[in-house]
Amino acid sequence: MRRITVDETGASTNMPLERWNPGTDHRRKTWQWALALSSLGLALSACSLHITKHGITGNVFGHKFSGATGVLPAGFPSSVPVPDNSRVLVGGGTNNQWDVAFAVTGSLSSGTAAYEAKFRSAGYTVTNIETGSTPATAATGSGSNSTSTTVTLTGSVFTATDAQWTVQVESGSTTSSTGGTLKAGEFAINITVVPTSSTTSST
Repeated sequence: MRRITVDETGASTNMPLERWNPGTDHRRKTWQWALALSSLGLALSACSLHITKHGITGNVFGHKFSGATGVLPAGFPSSVPVPDNSRVLVGGGTNNQWDVAFAVTGSLSSGTAAYEAKFRSAGYTVTNIETGSTPATAATGSGSNSTSTTVTLTGSVFTATDAQWTVQVESGSTTSSTGGTLKAGEFAINITVVPTSSTTSST
């Protein structure tokens, strides 16, 4: 099983769904944005930046960017649906592209299906639908204190496209704790939004 991702250059790549770890990837993206927000706030505070309670926006070296925790990043397109029963964990955008992580209340299968339906209702074409589960080893601690546990990763991906935007959606959960990022009864959805004109076909 494979998933389609669109990188920052607009190129599409294939990745085996079995290698996708929804809990780890989700936390990694969340922490990357949180660290990026902190770093930018400190290192670039003298540049053209606007810092608020929830995030930062600005223009650095001719590139517009925004990042936020708890709210959608500035400039996020209003025509892109967001999941029902969700809260924004973290998100960011630059040069008309966005990546946002949501925590969604409910079951993974019904919540993902509802999100697909929401895109269709908004006029998007939904393609590349894939689902799967795979066992993975999760390690905690380090050195002689390191322990490992086998967890089951369950995920789903799909692509939603209209004339203006292409949205890659990844939803997932694990059978173990996600380190406090998600609350009980929540699963993760991460979306990447790029202009449809910048995407290319992949086989």
